[in-house]
Amino acid sequence: MNKRILSEIDIYDGIVDMPKYFEINRPELKSDILESYINHKSVSDNKLDYAFLDFEIPFSRSFDMLQKYICEYFFLKNKKSLIHQKSFGNILSTNEQSFSRSLIDPLDLRNSPDYVMVYGVDVQPKSASIVIEYDDNRRVNRSWHLPLTNNYFVIFPSTQKFFITANTSDKQNIFLTTLFQYI
Repeated sequence: MNKRILSEIDIYDGIVDMPKYFEINRPELKSDILESYINHKSVSDNKLDYAFLDFEIPFSRSFDMLQKYICEYFFLKNKKSLIHQKSFGNILSTNEQSFSRSLIDPLDLRNSPDYVMVYGVDVQPKSASIVIEYDDNRRVNRSWHLPLTNNYFVIFPSTQKFFITANTSDKQNIFLTTLFQYI
């Protein structure tokens, strides 16, 4: 009897473990996301709840270090090269959660990302999780829950729907989401 795996849902997660004196400057990333949020809010005329929107962040040294770490670590462990496509920040206040979505464009599959990474920039302890939704053949509507913390990342296929659970703390939680293609 032969077994062939035609498809899999691969999830990678862990702590960003940079060498001493080369740590990711999370306060700088937090500041970049908050600044993007404020700039977006000030130019927008509508009354949408901004916590559910994506805020593109500017290039910074910390952002570059994080991207390089993830890409190089991913290549060493999985022999796949990740190419950064886009990054954005999200801010969730008390009792707010993100909406369930996948980040693939069904009308433009060629230019859609292969993987999504969610990184905890400033997350209060035990206040949020990422929920990845999937089907297991006829066992539909399954989900995988991973608690989110500071400096923790989760990488998964962009075809999977996901959301971040409601913030149970009394402070904001800030996340960085990055889209990758692989070669």
